Amino acid sequence: MKPQALSLSVVKEFWESHPVAAEAVPFPLGTTDYFRYYDNLRETNESIEFSYALHEYKEHAGRRVLDVGCGNGYVLSRYAKEGAKVYGVDLTETGIELSRRRFKLSGLKGHFTVGSAEDLPYPDNAFDVVCSMGVLHHTPDTEMAVREVFRVLKPGGRLIVMFYHRNSAKLRVNLFLRRMIQFRSLQQLVNEVDGRGNPKGDVYSEDELRDLLKSFEHLSIFAGFLRGTHIVPVVGGLIPNAFLNPLEKSLGWFLYAKGVKPSHASVAAR
Repeated sequence: MKPQALSLSVVKEFWESHPVAAEAVPFPLGTTDYFRYYDNLRETNESIEFSYALHEYKEHAGRRVLDVGCGNGYVLSRYAKEGAKVYGVDLTETGIELSRRRFKLSGLKGHFTVGSAEDLPYPDNAFDVVCSMGVLHHTPDTEMAVREVFRVLKPGGRLIVMFYHRNSAKLRVNLFLRRMIQFRSLQQLVNEVDGRGNPKGDVYSEDELRDLLKSFEHLSIFAGFLRGTHIVPVVGGLIPNAFLNPLEKSLGWFLYAKGVKPSHASVAAR
């Protein structure tokens, strides 16, 4: 008997009540203090210099950029500040309202829509850049979401995505040890990296991610974000980042991919 398919409504219900990193931010949602604290927290994990290099913010001034799963608008606000025409789609009303609030507080222009990554509410070949950071592995049909990203991206357009890394220290050491101690499945522990009750959180090896993104060309895949607590809870925080930084590209929890939609591509992914 096949397991019952996970519904989008279940995923949406979780993220409506658990906005990205909200439990780690000690300020009310949508306030100036909330955004400031969140941004500092995020830039502890991914420096602003790294973010600029990854997303190529300045190179895409004047171009149409879509963020699939825009969260609270962090990435899109950086594109907008550098002159891009930005669009955000999120499964949740909470995420869209947070993104709109961020843009209003910052005096930025953006277009935001509630919608699913598996059925993007945009025409074919609409965007010069599509990014999605730590989102597509949470939707029930990740392959469908990737096909949708391919569809709305212009031929020659830029793909920038992040997934969770199967061969990371966090999964291979931290979560593996917790599995034995807590007698819980590894899949459940992966799901709950983003909060207890999260219904889905997949991980990918580099080869698995390359296969998932096989319709794109010029793929560059690399890992990042490694902290001592990914290896040993609590006391791992005493391990200096300077020691861990050389290991990020092989053991980091985030698996990044950048690519290009072929200039000769048809609308649908292969």
